[in-house]
Amino acid sequence: MGLWEAVTNLPGEMAAAIMEVWRQQLIAFIQPLLETAKALITININPFDFQGLWQTIVTIISAFYLLLFLVVGLKFLFGCYDAVHRKQAKEWLKNAIILVIAVNASLLLYALLLNLGSGVALTLWSSEFEELFLIENIGALDVIWAGVFAISLFLALATLVLRQLFLILGVALFPIGISLYFIPPLKAYGSVLLNLIGAAVFIQVLDVIILIAMQLFYGQFAGLAGMSLLAPSMGFLLIFLANIAAAVIAVQKGLNAVGIKVDLVATAGALIGPALAGA
Repeated sequence: MGLWEAVTNLPGEMAAAIMEVWRQQLIAFIQPLLETAKALITININPFDFQGLWQTIVTIISAFYLLLFLVVGLKFLFGCYDAVHRKQAKEWLKNAIILVIAVNASLLLYALLLNLGSGVALTLWSSEFEELFLIENIGALDVIWAGVFAISLFLALATLVLRQLFLILGVALFPIGISLYFIPPLKAYGSVLLNLIGAAVFIQVLDVIILIAMQLFYGQFAGLAGMSLLAPSMGFLLIFLANIAAAVIAVQKGLNAVGIKVDLVATAGALIGPALAGA
């Protein structure tokens, strides 16, 4: 190669070198995210690590036990000559006893719920899913496709991290939800909290089902070029969308249960639509 050819090829070689540096940086960024995503999909927090938080909430709730049994006693006192009021008083007493037992056992119940969710996820999990998490499949990609994969992975990981944070918050919310559920006037609010916690726990099962679908898709079309990128990218994007949809539906049902009529899907569409039109 002559001097002129070396000079004219220099910009292209520099651009290729810069793109290669970016690609390597993206791959280095993606690898720990892949390992984190795999862990967050299959495992849950250990609620006993947050026993101090749970103990504080239970102590606050127990301060209202006396007030609750005082209400029950008054209902028996003023309803002793009325069969309907007497039946209501018995129902309040039964709920009060269940409330005390369930609140004090709520940490164990919450741990069992989390173990059930992770147990179902691990039962469905297959070693074949490892192909979707292999960094070697990403290493052969150019910087643009690696960037697409990184974005879909980051979006999914954001929802997985938010789920774990909500599960930590659930250590405090679970006994509150139980206590509200067994107080008849506040039952709807307790049901809202318990439904939100249940949705957060079992979202991971939905995520694993999505991975099953993507693994089947990858198995059918593994010979096609770029499938090693397309299948995991679609999987992580679907996990992101499914987690967001599950959260929105759970919140929507909760708001409707307490009499707040708000269409979150329509509201989101009204906010996003003009922004997309402007773009």
